[in-house]
Amino acid sequence: MDLNLFTVFDAIYAQGNITKAAKALNLSQPAVSHALAKLRAHFDDPLFIRQGNQMRPTAVAKNVIIEIRQALHQLQVSLLQSRQFDPQTSQKHCNLALHASLEALYLPSLMSGLSRQAPKINLTSTRVMRREMEHQLASGDIDLAIDVLLPVGDNIRHRQIQYDQLMVVASEHHSALAQDKGLDLATYLKHSHVLVSSRASGPGIEDFELGRLGLQRRVGLRCQQLFSACQVVASSEMLLTLPETAAMIFSRMLGVKVYPLPVELPGIDVHLYWHINVDKDPANLWLREQLFIAASGDCV
Repeated sequence: MDLNLFTVFDAIYAQGNITKAAKALNLSQPAVSHALAKLRAHFDDPLFIRQGNQMRPTAVAKNVIIEIRQALHQLQVSLLQSRQFDPQTSQKHCNLALHASLEALYLPSLMSGLSRQAPKINLTSTRVMRREMEHQLASGDIDLAIDVLLPVGDNIRHRQIQYDQLMVVASEHHSALAQDKGLDLATYLKHSHVLVSSRASGPGIEDFELGRLGLQRRVGLRCQQLFSACQVVASSEMLLTLPETAAMIFSRMLGVKVYPLPVELPGIDVHLYWHINVDKDPANLWLREQLFIAASGDCV
């Protein structure tokens, strides 16, 4: 059923005249008459009966006009809302693909801003495999994704959200660092390390870069969460290499100190990803801006 036919139905009902309805809709009179013929065939009823210059609605037309007008109104509201977005009143549910190790970096600041500006919006942070990210964005299963710089197709938009240098955290009572002499390369390579990774095997980014320099460290523990790794480091002689922003957060929460990485390695380039279909969507655009603010720390 062509929804435009219901617009014609409403116009004829309101104007009581085909010529006036055609003028109100900016259509020709034959076009309106043709639409009315389709409506009559659909409802198997004349719908409007001519009485002089007026088109009087039949009982069937009177029965359906309220539902048709409500449906047309709801459609107009939906179309209007698709071009506008009010965070204060929106009840949108947003899905964000975010690696578990990054949640502590972005969610506190993001939710602090959302609680003030968009108190009715609900947010779900979920993990999506990198090979599934493009498909999930295209299908709308996730609205946005945050990850390191990845090769993506032309339909995926992305923008750098943060760049972090790698740092090292160690226990405040680490025996080799107790004299505040800093962390040198020999000490860094000598001690056991914690590697945070969602994969069961394989080198971390820092191990790959160290290997390019002909260096190798010993990984004594492989785990999935930065918080767990920092807890282990706080109560042991192990070391943990991680982005500076995360290092500073955990240093305020746990008994760990932050040291510069004693070897020059590339930093972590974090990007925000979204599908071209929502590039100009007001709600998605607004949420992207909130994530950029959260990454900068301005809403804390």
